[in-house]
Amino acid sequence: MESIDKILQFIAEKLKVVGAFFLFGMAILTCVDVVGRLFKHPIFGSVELVSFMGVIAIATSLPFTHAEEGHIGVELFIRKFPKKVRDIVKLFTETICLILFILVTWRMFIYSYKVRESGELSMNLQLPEYWIIFLLAACFVILTMTIFVSILKTISNLRKR
Repeated sequence: MESIDKILQFIAEKLKVVGAFFLFGMAILTCVDVVGRLFKHPIFGSVELVSFMGVIAIATSLPFTHAEEGHIGVELFIRKFPKKVRDIVKLFTETICLILFILVTWRMFIYSYKVRESGELSMNLQLPEYWIIFLLAACFVILTMTIFVSILKTISNLRKR
C-alpha cells in the first residue's frame, strides 16, 4: 500500500503543477483580454478558454488537496472529541466521499463518451469539449484512489488504538 501511496503522491504533485500552470494562464489571459478590450481588441473566445482552464485547474488540484487535507472542514465540535471518535467520523465521511466520487467518475467517463459521439463543440472556438470532460474524469480517478488510500490509513490508525 505504501508504494501505491507514493505513486499517488507523485501524480498529485505533478497534477498540482499542471493546475498552477493553468491558473496562471487564466490570470494572464484575463489580463491580456481586459487590456485588449481597452484598445477595442478583445481576445476572441477568451471566456471559453478561461472556463476550460478553470475546470482543468480545479480538477488537477483535487487529489493534492485531499491528500494534504487542505479542504474546508467544520471542526468546531469534532476537535473536542477523542482521537478515536475523530477517526471514526473521518472514516465515515471519507467512505461517503469514496462512494460519491466512484459514481461521479463513472458517470463523467460515460458523459465524455456521449459528448464525443455527439460531436459537441464549444460555442465560439469550436473546440471538442469531451477532452475536458475526460480529463476531469481522469483526475477524479486519481482523487478516488487517494480517498481510498486515506480510508486504509484511517482504518490502520483505528486498529492501532
